[in-house]
Amino acid sequence: MCRKHSGSLLPQNISFPVAHLTPNLASFPTYKTYSSGPTTSRGFCSTCGSPLTFNDDKNRDLIEINIGSFDEEVLIGEKVEEDAWEDEYGRHVPRKGGWGYELGFPKYHIFAENEVKGVTDGFEGTKWLTDREGGTSFRGKVSGMKRGV
Repeated sequence: MCRKHSGSLLPQNISFPVAHLTPNLASFPTYKTYSSGPTTSRGFCSTCGSPLTFNDDKNRDLIEINIGSFDEEVLIGEKVEEDAWEDEYGRHVPRKGGWGYELGFPKYHIFAENEVKGVTDGFEGTKWLTDREGGTSFRGKVSGMKRGV
């Protein structure tokens, strides 16, 4: 579902306490949600259709925001126009700052049972076959796990 919602093999979200978001996302007239499962909903922009959030009724104090929806300056930093240069490839404008690496480097992976061989199966970090409540965490590839007897 996350892949279909994001249109990406590698959807990434960051959890934030709802109380830390001001103003509340629901106060924006273009922010809409739809039920995507028995206890879950997803938020999107009703103007452009961009997917924005994931919400789970099991933990109403947290909201997951799609990393790709963050502003460019947050992810890759502000443009430093005075340091720009041109060459045969075009104009290069360096960036300063940005939190893309810190935001995009996952600490854990869920639904590893749906890993894509050669694409998403090589990630570092703790993994769960389904959600974090659905079993014991592990490291490595699902394909490398030994079948129980």
